[in-house]
Amino acid sequence: MPISDRLSELGRLVEHGGRLAQEMRREGIERELKEDGSIVTRADRAVEEYLREHLPALSPGSTIWGEEYGFTDEGAGGLWVVDPIDGTSNFGFGSPLWGVSAALVQGEEITLGAVYLPDLNELYISEKGGGVYRNGKALPNIKPGPIQPEELLSYSDGLIRKVGDFPLPGKMRLAGAFVIDGTFTACQRYRGLIGHKERLYDIGACVLFGQELGADIRYADGSPFLLGPLKEPQRLTKPWLIFPKDSGFYIPAATE
Repeated sequence: MPISDRLSELGRLVEHGGRLAQEMRREGIERELKEDGSIVTRADRAVEEYLREHLPALSPGSTIWGEEYGFTDEGAGGLWVVDPIDGTSNFGFGSPLWGVSAALVQGEEITLGAVYLPDLNELYISEKGGGVYRNGKALPNIKPGPIQPEELLSYSDGLIRKVGDFPLPGKMRLAGAFVIDGTFTACQRYRGLIGHKERLYDIGACVLFGQELGADIRYADGSPFLLGPLKEPQRLTKPWLIFPKDSGFYIPAATE
């Protein structure tokens, strides 16, 4: 399936947003603290403002839920979920592990998604039913099977505290930006990821990537990962995963 004009334009928009953030960082930015203690910069706001201006044209009647300017109910053309700079702490302190993410949610489906990692110069784009492309090249499906002890798996120290002594597979990695963990899983630098307490705008594009590449996307206890309940401003309430099919891995609900 060829890359549609609409998907190509979405990729161009998130790439422009990433370049804008890079330029602002070169000029100098100050780190601010939000009420929840997380870092924000004027670049976060500028990128979201840019995307809010241009994304609705790709799906008339759509609305936007972005990290910096708040929640909106889904419109007739769908709901754009936007993280203008995912990994703001990394961005603010000069780490290359950050990116710009946007996805279109329509009902119970994610239909478009794009992530741009500016300092790594990697653009990931996907449309439902059309696969996933990195810098214009289609990615292969994720190979099924268990995660081996030497393979890299993304999860947080918060998850470790939550599950206690329950064994987790692979070697732990965490980038500090979901777009890194999600795209690295898509291209199999990481074999999989276990998420914990994200919001839909953090994960939307990378969930689509996993779906298109044949991954197993569910809550870690085996219950289904439904989009409807996530189109609200709260965080995910329990661990979930993007794993290879047939991994055989579950975290019992009592452990969570």
